[in-house]
Amino acid sequence: MNYPITGLLNPATVVRHLKRRDKILGGILRETDQCPLFDQRALSEEALFQRLARSIVGQQLSTRAASTIWGRVVAPARGRGGLRRRILDLTEGQAAKAGLSRQKSAYLKALAAGHRDRQIRLSSLRNESDEVVIERLSELRGIGRWTSEMFLISCLKRLDVFSVGDAGLRRAMRYLYQLHDPSDADLVALAEHWRPYRSVASWHLWRALDNHWIE
Repeated sequence: MNYPITGLLNPATVVRHLKRRDKILGGILRETDQCPLFDQRALSEEALFQRLARSIVGQQLSTRAASTIWGRVVAPARGRGGLRRRILDLTEGQAAKAGLSRQKSAYLKALAAGHRDRQIRLSSLRNESDEVVIERLSELRGIGRWTSEMFLISCLKRLDVFSVGDAGLRRAMRYLYQLHDPSDADLVALAEHWRPYRSVASWHLWRALDNHWIE
């Protein structure tokens, strides 16, 4: 079982480790890159809620599309209640205008209602194993393995998570390693070389895609 890695992290040491373990990946790594995973300070309950909600919005969307829709959803979230109140008050018409599907709107409302009623306490997951976090989050409506893995990486800042179902990672790895039609097992085997920093390697692949270093 995987638990949080604690202690001080030296980004340069991690990058050198990844370069040593994987020469191909090493070609896109820079020791000066500011990977947010190295900031291991715990996020507040409200911040965890916000990031999980954003992950729901981002399901099966490109980074750009997800950011655009998220911006439309959160832009009016000011004053009392903030984002949670904004989501609960969101009408079907407002959701559609923001580009949010009816299904995702329902998922967000279920999350916001559970959080408001304290049925969901995301900070309680901090000391659980990766497997338990995925199991607990997957019990929530509209949250599956991919969203749970994104929560592990971006919210709990777990350093050794590899989301084999992530479309961006699959595209980046196909390009970088010149793979035609890799299986899940093929990609998981490649990512084994990145342990115990698979999340960091994944972040660099996402960044390379965003910057069009790889296609």
